[in-house]
Amino acid sequence: MQPVPEDVVARVVTRTSERMASDPTFTQLAVGSFVQAHPDVSRYVTANTETLGGEGVIHVVFHAEVMAECFRQHLGRDLPPVDFATLDAAASADGDAPVRLHDLQPALSGYLASNVDEEPVRMILALIGLAFDRAARGRG
Repeated sequence: MQPVPEDVVARVVTRTSERMASDPTFTQLAVGSFVQAHPDVSRYVTANTETLGGEGVIHVVFHAEVMAECFRQHLGRDLPPVDFATLDAAASADGDAPVRLHDLQPALSGYLASNVDEEPVRMILALIGLAFDRAARGRG
């Protein structure tokens, strides 16, 4: 599988921004959609509430949904639900998660670098991005 192209990420980000501006419930719907599609990832993020804070949890889930949409657009299908085993495999691989994400998915890494300032949020999102990459490649 090729990495998600920059133009796909740009298109998803543009559409997301437009929908956020035109629909005040969009963020809530995106977060809810993600929680239903990836319940184990959502549980993992929620387990980090102490580190992230309540607002940080929502922030992570929203950006994770944007990344999931990038994969959907690139693959032409939904990702399978990412489970704890896939998250564990992504976390146990050698190297720093943001560096590994940059190597495997440079456009998604760039999206996170441009849109996420908080280090704990960026670290968790990089891990989620790596898990999505594993799921997309069928290496759950």
